[in-house]
Amino acid sequence: MKICIITFFSDLLRKDTGPTVRIYNLAKGLTSIGHEVNIIIPWYKRTYRQVDGLHIYYINGVLPRAILRALSKLLGVARPSSFFLYDLFFILRIGRIIRESHIVQIEEQEAGLLLIPIISTIFRKRVVVDCHDVLQALRIKHTSRLRTILETFSEKMAYKYSSAILAVSENERDLLVSYGVKKDKIWVIPNGVDTEAFNPSINADRVKSMFDLRKYRTVIFVGNIDYPPNLEAVRMIASKIAPQVRKRIKNVKFLIIGRASKKINVEGLIFTGVVDNVAEYLASADVAIAPLFHGSGTRLKILEYFSSGLPVISTSLGVKGLNVKKNVHALIEDDVNKFAVRIIELLKNKALATNLGKAGRKLVIDCYDWKKIIKFLSEVYSKIIYL
Repeated sequence: MKICIITFFSDLLRKDTGPTVRIYNLAKGLTSIGHEVNIIIPWYKRTYRQVDGLHIYYINGVLPRAILRALSKLLGVARPSSFFLYDLFFILRIGRIIRESHIVQIEEQEAGLLLIPIISTIFRKRVVVDCHDVLQALRIKHTSRLRTILETFSEKMAYKYSSAILAVSENERDLLVSYGVKKDKIWVIPNGVDTEAFNPSINADRVKSMFDLRKYRTVIFVGNIDYPPNLEAVRMIASKIAPQVRKRIKNVKFLIIGRASKKINVEGLIFTGVVDNVAEYLASADVAIAPLFHGSGTRLKILEYFSSGLPVISTSLGVKGLNVKKNVHALIEDDVNKFAVRIIELLKNKALATNLGKAGRKLVIDCYDWKKIIKFLSEVYSKIIYL
């Protein structure tokens, strides 16, 4: 089967955000079981790369970069090249790949204004919308009201013209149904984790030496800090959680892993930026946290924490959509002040930390291994092409 994936994540191969990790693993997994996967990325210059069996095409339109930047600034969009999704010349240039594909998987619901209707009605191809976040524009405050209106309308159009929708959890599917999407059109394809790459036995000596962690207990948070809910979480850690923990436990450091456009300096917090091997950093930690209060989708960070055998403390939203049992797989705490108390509890209670780590590891092996998820996705696609 030939599958075309369209995404505006030009940094896809860095795999340093939740969406890029999901897209890359789905694409690579489909290739590993015999499918041909072509990835199209709107970009300023046309180039081609072949990586890990994936055919990656960077294709542009005719809109000048100055106009793309102006639109980006007006609407508060971080990736100006994403506007090529609304450029007819871009659509013409990807036409050959679209026509040769059995399935066209769209990673951006924003493509519903033009690209998805054209692929569905003119090219007459099966379009699958992969939802990392359902109706995110309504659930996260943007700086631009106009952007919220446009994204919400575009997303609804994407669902209307798609043959199928991939949701990351049952909760996300229920939300789509509540907005009028037919339930039999939605397939739950959860986020996953490479349980071999993320495991408790990884050697973390290099990271511990680099950040002088050998004599410290380490609490870790992973996330793209440019994403508003993650930025909110980091601010919460810096202003409330970390200070309370450090009052009770002197030899503790907080390690913050992930992209951050703006530098943040907070005593007791170590910001690493993007790292090559997140698993190595997780292996250096004692406790993993996810104090998230906004956003949607399911958190890849939680699955990576579990797979690494770490005890986890999260808000209810942080584990929403995952088969997580409170006090079995993770400690769940929605009170910010009590969140710090739970961290202290885990740092002091080795038995509790060990039991949580083992239970979390077993959960991802049983339910969230990418290999099992890919096999099911392949079966779903076989059904979709015969609709």
